[in-house]
Amino acid sequence: MNKFFLQLNDSKTQIIVVGSSKVLSSIHLNGVTFASGTTTRFISAVKNLGIHMDNKLTFEKQIVELKKKCFRTIRNIRKIKFLLTTEQTKVIVNSLVVSCLDYCNGLFFGTSEKTLHQLQLIQNAAAKAIMGKYKHDHMGDDLKLLHWLDVKKRIVFKLALLAHKSIIGLAPVYLQEMFRFSHHGHSLKLMIPNTSSSAGQRCFSVVGPKIYNNLPASVKMSYTVGMFKSSLKTYLFNLSQYDLEKLYF
Repeated sequence: MNKFFLQLNDSKTQIIVVGSSKVLSSIHLNGVTFASGTTTRFISAVKNLGIHMDNKLTFEKQIVELKKKCFRTIRNIRKIKFLLTTEQTKVIVNSLVVSCLDYCNGLFFGTSEKTLHQLQLIQNAAAKAIMGKYKHDHMGDDLKLLHWLDVKKRIVFKLALLAHKSIIGLAPVYLQEMFRFSHHGHSLKLMIPNTSSSAGQRCFSVVGPKIYNNLPASVKMSYTVGMFKSSLKTYLFNLSQYDLEKLYF
């Protein structure tokens, strides 16, 4: 920190130890005392760049806060729905609700089905608000009519896009260095690091190459980022839930 002329603010510093239940139970320290005499205790959750991260990376607190924000916004949109056309409502919902769902959604890869289901409930409520349906109305084909990918597919889309940008040199260098091609056989495949922990299986250095390797050649051979995004969305849109689970989860 001295190299970049930065100083730690002891009074505002928070410390979190991330690990499995077994690892966390083996830690007997309650906090850290700095040279200034300020003592900072370990906490179970911190907020970083707008994301609530807990010490087991379940993101349960983030989901709770996201549901509060999104459902409050959807309720407010419903109050003025009679003043808006369907297209205007869609623009507002995309800007205020869907953008929140998509923010850092790659972090949710590998989380529990319960967590992903909670996110899907938010998207379903957003779709119903646009289509003029009530809370307990059947969804039907609303997501398809809006041409929206569901939550799981949106996560795969985000990670695949980031992997593609890393490969073609449009991502930060530290991300580009995670991708290396293996020249075994006749087809080029990205190398996937070996990891034995469940947390390691969720790392982008593992997930990124895995997802990219499973994409069809027609998507990976796109000449521009725009073409890649279009081809990827079409591919995922037509992919069944069974194949999605089998290939990417």
